[in-house]
Amino acid sequence: MTKEKVRNHCNSCGHNTWHDVEGMHSYTHNPDEYHCMVEHAVVKCRGCDLVSFRKVVHEYDAAYPTDDGEWKVPLTVDIFPKQDKGNLDTRYLPDIVDRIYEETCNAYRDGARTLSGIGFRATIEAICNDQEIKGKELSTRINNLASKGLISKKDSIRLHSIRFLGNDAAHDIKTPSRKSLDAALIIVEHLITTVYILDKESKGKLDEIIQKFEKFEDLLTNKLDGYNSGDEFPLQKYLGKDIRLLSGSIKSVESKLDEKIGKGEFKLLSFGKKAKYLDSSDELRHYVVA
Repeated sequence: MTKEKVRNHCNSCGHNTWHDVEGMHSYTHNPDEYHCMVEHAVVKCRGCDLVSFRKVVHEYDAAYPTDDGEWKVPLTVDIFPKQDKGNLDTRYLPDIVDRIYEETCNAYRDGARTLSGIGFRATIEAICNDQEIKGKELSTRINNLASKGLISKKDSIRLHSIRFLGNDAAHDIKTPSRKSLDAALIIVEHLITTVYILDKESKGKLDEIIQKFEKFEDLLTNKLDGYNSGDEFPLQKYLGKDIRLLSGSIKSVESKLDEKIGKGEFKLLSFGKKAKYLDSSDELRHYVVA
């Protein structure tokens, strides 16, 4: 006997798939009270065999005619376990941010939309607290997240939208729409990813711009291991392709390096001649390997 099939969200596959109906029970409410039919079904995904519970309410009293001359009966579908909300790996998050984010996602998953709106706003507050962002009002703290360089100006504009959403939920008891909360979740997860996850995941795997002179010293020291004592070249030769990692002008880096060599604080190089190198248009400072 061929089993009945339905389109149903699968938490394992992450999208709607065909499900076999393994068993079903239905009943109809008293039409004199509210005419509707409720179906309970056990369904199994045809893709991964995950079993879930499906409840469908056919609301006959809310039926309405369509342009095709047919009656449309609204359906309310609930799936259990409910669809997970929030997919971030939270291992890099501080406890306070992890806790607020998880509680908010759980509230959203369980349909507590007003609490979810408040929770997304609270998640931003928690991040500001963890990052020691100053400001009496959240509006100021969001702007300071951008001025501190943790997020972009465009990101801060999006966070203000979540601030509005959270304020409306908390002060006006205004329930956000599902679409608003879906957008808020994306924005908050982008914030968390930017502040906590990207640097941890990319460290050691991708080339990074060098912003501190100490990091430049480490790079130069490693590069000099490939040269012999007495070799004399400009800094560009020693650095090679990795010169692109310098933040700002190489002249400012050279100036700082010259200062440290002059004070005897960087002893791997000494001053050499100043001359053109290969086809350079200008004379370049050369350095002699110690």
